[in-house]
Amino acid sequence: MAARIILHIGVQKSGTTFLQQVLQANAEALADAGVRYPVSPDWARGKRTVANHEWASYGLLGTEFPWVSRDRASEETSSWQTLLDDVKSTPGTVLLSAEALAVIRKSAIHRLLDALGADEVEVVVTARTLGSALPSLWQQHIRNGRTMTFERYLSGLATQREKGRDHIETDPSAHLWRAFDLGGLTRRWSDAGITRIRVVTTPGTPPRLLWQRFAEAIDLLAFAEPPTMPTDRAHTGLTAPETLVLSSMNAAMKQTSWSGQNADWIRQAVTARFQARRQRGGKVAIPPEWQARLAEWSEEDLAALQHTPAQIVGDIEDLRYDPSSDPASPPTPEEMAQAGAEAALALAAVALQETMIQRNIRRLRQRLTT
Repeated sequence: MAARIILHIGVQKSGTTFLQQVLQANAEALADAGVRYPVSPDWARGKRTVANHEWASYGLLGTEFPWVSRDRASEETSSWQTLLDDVKSTPGTVLLSAEALAVIRKSAIHRLLDALGADEVEVVVTARTLGSALPSLWQQHIRNGRTMTFERYLSGLATQREKGRDHIETDPSAHLWRAFDLGGLTRRWSDAGITRIRVVTTPGTPPRLLWQRFAEAIDLLAFAEPPTMPTDRAHTGLTAPETLVLSSMNAAMKQTSWSGQNADWIRQAVTARFQARRQRGGKVAIPPEWQARLAEWSEEDLAALQHTPAQIVGDIEDLRYDPSSDPASPPTPEEMAQAGAEAALALAAVALQETMIQRNIRRLRQRLTT
C-alpha cells in the first residue's frame, strides 16, 4: 500500500502535458528513486498522446465531470480498478497526474481520497496567468469545432463568476472557475483534509524551468535534470489569424452534411498545416475591452490564493495578468489571407492524397482482373 500519494491536478493549459511527458519518459528512473508514476500498458488508446490518469478517474467519479456520460464512466471502471490495484500494491510514494481533478467538487474529493486510502496525500497544482490560460482555452474550443467568439466566451465566464462563490463551488457548469480560481481551488482541497498543497507557477519559457519547479514541489530535486527530457513541444497552439480562420471553417462545415468524424479530420489537417508554418501571425490576445476586467480577476484570485495554506513554488508574479503584454492590434488582413491560403492548401493536400489512393486502388483492381 502506498504510504504517500502525490496528486498533480493540473490545471488545464499550465504545462500539464509536458510534465506528464517527462514523468512517462522517466518512469523507470523515478521508480528507482522511490516514486512510482503508473503507466498503463494501454495508455495510447483513443486519442491520448501521453500517459496520465484522467480517464481512470472517470471510472470512479464519472459524471462529476460535466463532459463525461454514464456510459463513458462505465467504460473506464476497469481502468480505475487497475490503477487502484497498482496504487495499493506499491510501497512508498505514488504520483498520479490528472488535470480534470481540478474541477471536482468537495464531495468528489472525499470520494477520491476515501478510495485511495493513503495515510498521506499531497496536492500539486500547476498554474499560469489568466491572460495566457483563457486564450488557450478558447482556442481549444475552436479546435474542437465550436464557433463562439472570444468576446462571447469571456462574457459567459464573467456571468458565471458574478454568481459568486457558492455557485462556483456547487454548480456543475461552473467547472472552469473551480479550477482557475486558484484561491478557491486550494481552499477546497484544504477543507477536504489535504494539509500540504503546493502551487507551481508556470513560466513562459523555458519549459525545463517548469519541470525544475515541479521536481522541487514533489521533493525530487535530484531529478531537476532528468535522464530524459522531451524535445518536442507538448502542445503547439494556434495564432490569432489561424484561430479565426478555423472558426469560420467550423461555421461553414456545420452547413454541410459532413460527418463529425470527417469534420474532425479536416480540422486536424488544417491545424497541422498551420503549425508547420514559420510566419504564423500574432498570438490570441485578450480583447482590449476585457483587459481591465481580467486584470481585476487576476488580482482578486492572487489575493485569495495568498490567504490559503498553499505554498508557492516559483514566482507568484508569473500568475499576475499584465494587460501591456497583449498586442494592441487585431490580425491584419494579410495575416488572415495567409492563414486562409494555408487552410486551402491543407484541404487540397487531403483531396490529392485521396485521389492518389483511389487511383492506386483502381490500378490494383485492373491488375487483379487482367
